[in-house]
Amino acid sequence: MSGSDSLLKPPCDFVKLPKTDLHVHLEGTLEPEMLFRLADRNHIPLPWKNPEMLREACRFRDLSAFLAIYYKGCEVLVTEQDFYDLARAYLERAAADGVFHTEFFFNPQVFCGKTISLSGILRAVFSAMDDMRDRISCLYLGTVMRTRPVEDALRTLDELAPWYDRIAAFGMGGAELGNPPLRFKRYFDACRERGFRICVHAGEEGPAEYVREALELRVDRIDHGNAAVHDPDLMRILAEKRIPLTMCPISNLRLNVVRDLAEHPLKRMLEHGLCVTINSDDPAYFLGYAGDNWSAVSRALGLTRSEILQLALNGVEASFLPEAQKRMWRDRIRTAL
Repeated sequence: MSGSDSLLKPPCDFVKLPKTDLHVHLEGTLEPEMLFRLADRNHIPLPWKNPEMLREACRFRDLSAFLAIYYKGCEVLVTEQDFYDLARAYLERAAADGVFHTEFFFNPQVFCGKTISLSGILRAVFSAMDDMRDRISCLYLGTVMRTRPVEDALRTLDELAPWYDRIAAFGMGGAELGNPPLRFKRYFDACRERGFRICVHAGEEGPAEYVREALELRVDRIDHGNAAVHDPDLMRILAEKRIPLTMCPISNLRLNVVRDLAEHPLKRMLEHGLCVTINSDDPAYFLGYAGDNWSAVSRALGLTRSEILQLALNGVEASFLPEAQKRMWRDRIRTAL
């Protein structure tokens, strides 16, 4: 086991800690075993012989290498039952991991042109959420790919209109470089006009300037945001405005955003008063769920008990839960710690 891998074994106390998972992509929770089962069920050929070979392939050089495998995995999701099984499996895993509230992205653009309809996909996803509501709180976040034209993003926003009452916010993800947030201003303005909160991936592989652009869009949350650590003035603004950053430590390690978790900027940002949070991103491909991320980053950065408490409370603050539920969970977290 390598030095970085040795950081990823979760102690039981972090599984028991009530926590949020606010930055997770549903498609990225497709575990290798389920991926192979669905491929067999749907007669989809795969480039790997078994789940172990797929896990070995999940040693990525960068974001683009990850996305190539990620989109290949999406090909096995074909039927309504597939999407239900995927959502249900993630929610069961998250609940067992101590996550009391999750907000996951799901991108319908990935599945455009498939035989299954958008209504079939969302019926399956929402059914899984409803069936698990007694075990875990969950919100759905719409998202689009920044590598496609802004017109495609606007079209997706319109296509999701029948389900607006089930959508908590809209975001944007995908390869950052060459795709700055402000290029999608029309999309984010349209989301705002429809009454939605917005969030955007920025500052993961992109520069601090992309985080500044996200602020110009008046986002409610920034996904990742690592690069902001290189701009003291930007850090001050983020702290003053309490703009949450949904950081994903193991994801950053696996994609070489940081060479070692001991170099991760999360603790430094926390010390400067930023509302940073810990999340799983694409846990099946990065080999780390919420509890794994908490354990790994706590060990690598030497987090104190008060810092762990603050991070857990930040997760509640950063969520899109109603204020009454936020108060309840703050009390439960303080009691747990």
